[in-house]
Amino acid sequence: MNTKKDKPIELPQEWPGSLHYGIEEVKAVTRIVKAQSPFRFYGVNFQHEVEKLEEEFADYIGVKYCLGVSHGTAALQVAFAAMGVGPGDEVLMPGYFWVSTVGAVVRSGAIPVLVDVDRSFNMDPENLEKKITKRTKAAVMVPMGGVMGQVSKVAEVCKRNKIFLLEDCAQSSGASQFGKKAGSFGDIAIFSFQINKNITAGEGGAIVTNSEELYKKAFAIHDLGYIKDEEGNLDTGNEDYQFWGIGCRMNEVTAAIIRVQLKKIGLITSSMRNFKYELVDIISCYKGIGKRHIADPSGDSGGFLKMTFDNKETSIRFKEKLIENGIKVRQGGYYPVHMLDWGMHVYSNIPALVGKKSYCGHHSVWELKENDFAKDYKYEKGILPILDDFVERTVLFCIASKLNDEHKALIKKAFTETCNQLLEKY
Repeated sequence: MNTKKDKPIELPQEWPGSLHYGIEEVKAVTRIVKAQSPFRFYGVNFQHEVEKLEEEFADYIGVKYCLGVSHGTAALQVAFAAMGVGPGDEVLMPGYFWVSTVGAVVRSGAIPVLVDVDRSFNMDPENLEKKITKRTKAAVMVPMGGVMGQVSKVAEVCKRNKIFLLEDCAQSSGASQFGKKAGSFGDIAIFSFQINKNITAGEGGAIVTNSEELYKKAFAIHDLGYIKDEEGNLDTGNEDYQFWGIGCRMNEVTAAIIRVQLKKIGLITSSMRNFKYELVDIISCYKGIGKRHIADPSGDSGGFLKMTFDNKETSIRFKEKLIENGIKVRQGGYYPVHMLDWGMHVYSNIPALVGKKSYCGHHSVWELKENDFAKDYKYEKGILPILDDFVERTVLFCIASKLNDEHKALIKKAFTETCNQLLEKY
């Protein structure tokens, strides 16, 4: 396939939305700059981009309310505050996430409680129910890589036990399950528009909900601590909405870009999903390699292929052989990666969590009087045996959203050769 023997083909990075940037995004940014109005609430020639995005994104997800924020981590912080999560509370979450998820819980003063996963690498609803206590305030579903897991069952468990369900959909823009969009199952959900996400403005985030109360609280907290009246002025007299705001508003440039990207989300996710399942067809012919369970493949956003092997040794060799057989990505990409090296996506790889570190340098949340019940909680490897086992045996391959025919042929050839070298056919 490669005519230049001394220069192997380099594959594009897995940064989905940015690979689809074009003149539309340029025009969107230019419009805001020419209007001299980048702030979300007013300007010289105010364009109302954030408001328009909030309406369009809420409609796309299928919920009543959307709030644009500066980034996904801020969205998490605001969402937990809106739910009233704080000292004395427990928040249940899977051990497979991104560090921002658990970080927002700790910064809220609450205690994270880890839940094991099922074959989808999402939170197992049975293990979730076992870990609910009188202190449980909320649970967090984290559909990593756009794979939804048993989200309906998790929502039922939360409703039955009268706890909030937050969907952390940072990696799941465009994902769905049997026609229902990620972010529409729980009480509140967050999205990220950072560079690694399915649609992106470099940074940015959103909070969505069907609850007017949660929306108003989130709005107040994301701004100056108060809601606004019909004229757009701060309503400081409403005692139900008097908080400490954190000023994490989305700006008009970010919103303008995301409005364009939202029109492309179907193209972006389908391009990843379609090629992912071409690779699934290849590995399905071999013994000793398992696929992540996906209840509705048509709703998979397609960015990641997880392959779990019968043993750790084979999984490591498979990763190495893929590279030997020609897969090479530009610097900064992940083609491929073993989950043992997947960094702070796995609970036991986060030193601040394992060591129960402080947010501010003294008095960690585990030392607060309200959290005295959690002083002996552990977060070291071994507390989630199913996830720990999967991590030992799983290779992750990131699917770029813009691969040409030469790229696809190289990847499929490398997968086929690697499977033939290490595995037995059915």
